Amino acid sequence: MKKLFFRMLAVCLCICLLPVWALAQDEINDGTPVTYADFDASVNFYADGFPQDGAAHYADWETFLSKISLSGEVKAQSFPKPLSRVMLDGSLDLNGEPIVPFEYDGYCNFRYLRSPALDGASVHFQMHNFFQFMLKGYYFMGLPTQLLAVPLYPEATVELLQMYGEPIARVLGGEGSRVVSYDDLYALCEELSLMASEDVNYKIYYYFTSLMTDFGGDYVFLEKLPYLSDILNYLDPEAAGMVITVDGEKEEWLLGETVVFEKDADGWRFELPCEDGYVFTAAWQNTGSACAFDFAVLLEEEEWLYARVTANGLGNALSAEGEVTVDLGGEGLSWYELVPQTFLYRYSRTAEEKPYDMDFSIDWVHPETGRRAFGVECTAFVEELPYTAVYDRPIDNQDDFFHLNESFMAEYKERFAPTIALAAVPFVLEMPAGIISDVVAWMEYTGLLAFMGIE
Repeated sequence: MKKLFFRMLAVCLCICLLPVWALAQDEINDGTPVTYADFDASVNFYADGFPQDGAAHYADWETFLSKISLSGEVKAQSFPKPLSRVMLDGSLDLNGEPIVPFEYDGYCNFRYLRSPALDGASVHFQMHNFFQFMLKGYYFMGLPTQLLAVPLYPEATVELLQMYGEPIARVLGGEGSRVVSYDDLYALCEELSLMASEDVNYKIYYYFTSLMTDFGGDYVFLEKLPYLSDILNYLDPEAAGMVITVDGEKEEWLLGETVVFEKDADGWRFELPCEDGYVFTAAWQNTGSACAFDFAVLLEEEEWLYARVTANGLGNALSAEGEVTVDLGGEGLSWYELVPQTFLYRYSRTAEEKPYDMDFSIDWVHPETGRRAFGVECTAFVEELPYTAVYDRPIDNQDDFFHLNESFMAEYKERFAPTIALAAVPFVLEMPAGIISDVVAWMEYTGLLAFMGIE
């Protein structure tokens, strides 16, 4: 039950990171404007939303977390594209007072964090090693850290979509009804397969491993990607090519006898059967007030794995309020105690274009009680600034934190432990005894105490 709780907590934290995606998304260059936000964010914890099972001191957590908030100013250029720039000057606040100031800088795949709590040093994070680092927590401690990796590094998702999307659009894009030759399709499959077989920096491998390894599905994708031409030959044995038919807002892609893609005004559907019995499907539908995304892997016509996300109450650009439901399941996950997860959200802003004031909140509904249990709330003033609003700051450390080993760990503990402890004192003084008990029990359960050399 504890492992399930930690997995669902990871999913909740992923959803709570969604407000970050409201930042700029243009291609970075010297003239790209910067999105600026002056924000305040806080955690909502509802003790009565959890079952009163004695598993944790929920009332103490509600009291303590209500005192903590995050505030600051963020400047983002081209986020979340790979060539992005993000600057954040913020502080972790206690009872409305700034306690731990910090600076965060994101330069493409480089990250730097500086704070008095870290002895004033700028700690370096090389994101090419991020997924591998996050998998260590899963492999060695059983923590669902790999599930947090994908939402914490959205640039990786965008980069993979660009890698695969650009050649697909180049070959299959066009206007009106048309035929894409078998030779062009085969060349496309070889180009896409080469990405997976060469896989510079293991981006594809670690991405799918982080996303699917806990559910035992990563091998299915990683085995198919280098051999896409085999799937083409299975679907189109006559080498006739793909027939694309366009009729108004309707479009259909026929490969052999299989409709692999179709779309209309409300959405689209994709289907890719494989010779070994696997069928990959995905569908998207948007009616304006509600939307739904459905992904599934079928094996011998049975749902081996599925992921469904639905949202309602979408409203308009100025306001929206409703719920999002996330449902994971299938025969491949039959040994997990998975139930649909519901999130209640609310969003509003004062204007369609910048500048505007924004208010956003999202809460996880506990599946046993049916009540709000945990969430985040963010208010911000958002405006557009010229590209000169971002600039380079001095960096004094290039050791990658994600290469953490015993030597680095000893060095970090010696250098940062005193300043981190000093920064934590105000929070510890406000912390109820029940929370300390819960944290120590959790760290002992996960092995973090032993890892830190405290046991």
